[in-house]
Amino acid sequence: MDLQQFFTQRQWLIFDNRVSPHHLDNFSSLVYQDSFIRYVQDIQPATSQIGLIHLYPTASPTILLGARDTRLPKAQEGFQLLKEAGYQLIVRPHGGLAVVTDPGVVNLSFVVDTTHESISIDQGYEAMAYLIQSILAPYGAVIETYEIPDSYCPGKYDLVLNGKKIGGIAQRRFKQGITVAAYLSLDGNQDKRATLIREFYQVGQADDSYPQVNPQSMTTLEKELNRPYDLNQFVEDLSHWLQTTQRVQIGDFTTPEVESYYQRFYPQTTKRSQRIEQED
Repeated sequence: MDLQQFFTQRQWLIFDNRVSPHHLDNFSSLVYQDSFIRYVQDIQPATSQIGLIHLYPTASPTILLGARDTRLPKAQEGFQLLKEAGYQLIVRPHGGLAVVTDPGVVNLSFVVDTTHESISIDQGYEAMAYLIQSILAPYGAVIETYEIPDSYCPGKYDLVLNGKKIGGIAQRRFKQGITVAAYLSLDGNQDKRATLIREFYQVGQADDSYPQVNPQSMTTLEKELNRPYDLNQFVEDLSHWLQTTQRVQIGDFTTPEVESYYQRFYPQTTKRSQRIEQED
């Protein structure tokens, strides 16, 4: 698959969660993920392709848990540790394990319809890696993809800079829709983030199938680029790349179709996480 063509052949609608009607609700980003993977299949023209790009930073400290994290032998004790550290817990629909998201971390996804184009799982991951590399190319950063096994939520397509993990990629499919989502640690205390997840697995009595998290295996873009790098800078770089290389339009969160999906899936999306609260 020609990765450059994958992006240039589509009209992209950009949805920035910070301006959505529900942006103050930490659950909203994942509800929109449930919504967009369906919405993108509804809006495809007969002779062209439309994709969505969803930017969803988190205003408050949050742990996005994978389904496996909820099955730890001492999961409730682990959850209590995270809550006492000041984090909200949300069970995400994508695969993978626990990741930390806070104001120093950005979450980004693209959502496409595959009715007229077959996209393999690996190609989906490679497209996201290409997107991240393209955004960061002006800094001379070379983003590699391989597993950092002693990071949190390790995977074949970990995003690696200078030998350390700066982010990860997850993927989800529904009918002809595909969502590929990435997180990037921009700035802040990455050692603290990784140590917290390591302690979560220790308290939760995770076995060897869970990562033995080593904080030294992970880093932030700010540290590796050796310059200030925060959310505002990332958004500026993303916008510059999109506007200079792609066909883009601002997406409208208030369209009846998007809002209808949002209201439909809010109870379902939040139910995954409400079970954690109810079991305390």
